[in-house]
Amino acid sequence: MGMAKKQNRQKFTHLLIIAAILFGVIIIFSRSTTLSEWYMQHIYPAVAIILSTLSGLFPFSLYDLFILVASLYLIVLILFLIFRKTSFKKFLYSLIRFVTMLVVWFYFAWGISYFREDFYAKSDLKETTFDAENLKKFVIRFVADANEAYVDFDVMDRAGVRQDLEESYHALHEKLGIDYPNGKRRAKPMLFESLYSKMGVSGYFGPFFNEIHVNNYSLDTTYPFTLAHEMAHQFGIAHESEANLYAFIVCMQSEDERIRYSAYLLTLLYLVNDAAEFLPEEVDSLTSAIRPEIIADLRRNREHWLAVRNRSLSEVQDKAYDAYLKTNKVSSGRENYSEVVGLLISSYDTFIKK
Repeated sequence: MGMAKKQNRQKFTHLLIIAAILFGVIIIFSRSTTLSEWYMQHIYPAVAIILSTLSGLFPFSLYDLFILVASLYLIVLILFLIFRKTSFKKFLYSLIRFVTMLVVWFYFAWGISYFREDFYAKSDLKETTFDAENLKKFVIRFVADANEAYVDFDVMDRAGVRQDLEESYHALHEKLGIDYPNGKRRAKPMLFESLYSKMGVSGYFGPFFNEIHVNNYSLDTTYPFTLAHEMAHQFGIAHESEANLYAFIVCMQSEDERIRYSAYLLTLLYLVNDAAEFLPEEVDSLTSAIRPEIIADLRRNREHWLAVRNRSLSEVQDKAYDAYLKTNKVSSGRENYSEVVGLLISSYDTFIKK
């Protein structure tokens, strides 16, 4: 009996040491953009190929299934403890082992991308000052370009969109500072699409198995930009603002006018939000220049999602994702999506040919 206790104590000690070392390594990565950049350029591409090839063998989402199984495992662990089917020490051992595996898998499968250099460091672009005057000039220019890009359409070949965007990423990967192919890209359906729709989730990237998900409830007018955004994540672009920027640039590379318009349509929302915040007295006059057909598309998209939205679920999802982003050194949380405007102001002339 004494020998068994000693072995269990040693086993627990070994687990704590291994967990401490692994968490220590992750902390080192989080404090070194150079080390993180090296990992994402030299190790992650191989990881992405292995994981995406494995997940590509299955037509359903391994990520969604994994989250479900992991959640059930935690619930069972807690219930076993509550009903005294296991001791507290065994519960704690299982919990620490499980959390360590989860965290290490997340970061070394993709999560280290949160600690990389930002877009300006990777592209050598100089950041343009984000002030009211520069924002106003850019909104005027962007609205004019969006008006010119408008095209009326309802139906798209979604498989064709994926191929088109893949070709754009291939053509632009050196200019964008990303490795190619960085895995295999296949847009998977969500296992719990109805639930995600109620939360207003149009797409997400599953890091554990390197999977792209796009909500099939999305309208065809928004699908290309959403897919391009999730593809950017698979290329190791973690920050939402940068993923939005990459998606916009890649959509602009397309010969398909519908894909280009999709990028203008969704990005316009971020500009309008910023104009309302930083140019409150001029926002009405600035947005009045948007052609009515675009306003109609934006309204249709909003009503489309509001029709299925569950306010409570949506707010919980927003708060949870905000906390998740802030935990991973994205200090602005969900507001990071809107920071694409500053990136566009600095890079529009470089990447968008007019």
